[in-house]
Amino acid sequence: MSGEVRERVLRILEQFGKDGVSQGELVEVTGYSKSWISEVLKELEECGLVARVPGPGRTKRVVLSKYLDPTVGRVVRVAIVRASEYLYLPNFVSNLRRGGYSTELVLYGNVSEATAALARGDVHLAITPIYTQAAYRALGAPLKTYPGGALGGASLVYRGELGPKVLSSRASTMEVAAVATYRYLRKEVEEFRYYAKPEEGVERFLRGEADAVAIWEPYASYLESYGYRRLRLVELLGDYHCCTLARHENLSQDAERRVRSSWTRALEEVRRGVVLEGLEELLGLDRASVERARREYRFTEELTWENVKRVLSYASGFLLNYTSVRELLES
Repeated sequence: MSGEVRERVLRILEQFGKDGVSQGELVEVTGYSKSWISEVLKELEECGLVARVPGPGRTKRVVLSKYLDPTVGRVVRVAIVRASEYLYLPNFVSNLRRGGYSTELVLYGNVSEATAALARGDVHLAITPIYTQAAYRALGAPLKTYPGGALGGASLVYRGELGPKVLSSRASTMEVAAVATYRYLRKEVEEFRYYAKPEEGVERFLRGEADAVAIWEPYASYLESYGYRRLRLVELLGDYHCCTLARHENLSQDAERRVRSSWTRALEEVRRGVVLEGLEELLGLDRASVERARREYRFTEELTWENVKRVLSYASGFLLNYTSVRELLES
């Protein structure tokens, strides 16, 4: 970017002061193309000179960073679902805070909604299954995945025999692992029925709408306590990745570096047993659910293609292919 263009854009932003200006208005005022202005703003944002802030409706305004409160523009929005596998979440939030970033956690009903929000750029990060992220990347979403996360945690809860009708969340570890498990057992899922939230999945299973429900902690333990049979998928499939951290390309370079180091450190801390308190308050979980998560999950700072490929080999041809997953891991 030429110094002349850079200085002109900065002068225009100075004129608008605290009110800022939309990208469209910058295009109109400068006469430059939309793509060129986008590139200019991206570089200025990465240098910390400007920030994008909410405007009227769903619009964004570009403002010189000096006009903002010091915390504005250093807030990382993270999409999550209610799951006790997020033992590392308080550590992650704490590490980001030490790096100068505050965190806004946005709770979604299921992993597909959370990953869709990331694909749209509504949030900067999402802690969702690698398989869900890969499905959205295959559709063109600009997502990249960080190594590491939780291993295991998914279960099939069923009554009597493991029948062919299964409740599951859509495009998730639950769905992929359920297919892999049925095929491993030389069975087939004849019909998937999808729940929008895990609480809904529990209720519909209790009403007898399906033979089994593929679900995560703490909901699997809740159903098991009522006497239903439970198959922990790790017992058949071995270690497999569940939720991992993905980012949208709109994350600034400085924030990306902070996120990467904070994420890796949080996983390493939890793996060593250094778990900060606060998950109950963050997600509305009881203490017993959080304690069970320590037994149901393992944590790692790595995310290997061979591990993912082994699970996909059982679910081959279902939901997504090897290529879309590998591209996500290598991005």
